Amino acid sequence: MRREGPARIPDGARLPNARLFDAEGQVAPLSHAYGSAKLARKQYWAALQDLSMYHLRIGGQGMREPHWHPITAELGYVWRGRGRMRVLRPDGVLDEYELAPGQAYFIPRAYPHHIEALTDEGIDFLIFFDRPTPGDIGYRATASAFSREVLAAAFSVPERELPSLPYTPVDPLIVERINPRDPPASGS
Repeated sequence: MRREGPARIPDGARLPNARLFDAEGQVAPLSHAYGSAKLARKQYWAALQDLSMYHLRIGGQGMREPHWHPITAELGYVWRGRGRMRVLRPDGVLDEYELAPGQAYFIPRAYPHHIEALTDEGIDFLIFFDRPTPGDIGYRATASAFSREVLAAAFSVPERELPSLPYTPVDPLIVERINPRDPPASGS
């Protein structure tokens, strides 16, 4: 998420104890009916010198946009709710996992992945990154970066058959689900 203007540091972020941070007291810089994101970085909490942290809430009608972090590993902890994660490995194998409260997951650097809620109640989880900022590259912004001619060639479709894609200069992080939920894959 790009910041516009000077950093706005919430009153609750400057706690006298450098080892304590009120993550839930923070106003979410990204908030929609289908999800929200709260974050902690060094400018909010000095303990995060080389780390960053998010609290993501994905509602039942939202999903974490497919994305990857080129130089950042991700470690997540499911706080409440159920979700599904899909991860594309470099060998082309797609792994799918169901996530439940109390579980932790790990995504290596540069592995494309996405997370979606499996119930209308949604999913809440904490994500920790091994960099001061995660450096997301989302599929939507990626598609916005290339010409229609290039995208049509990449997907082997005539340019006239390629749907119109919205220009997205900044990744939305959480997107609204507009299609029905796919059932979980067997054996996940």
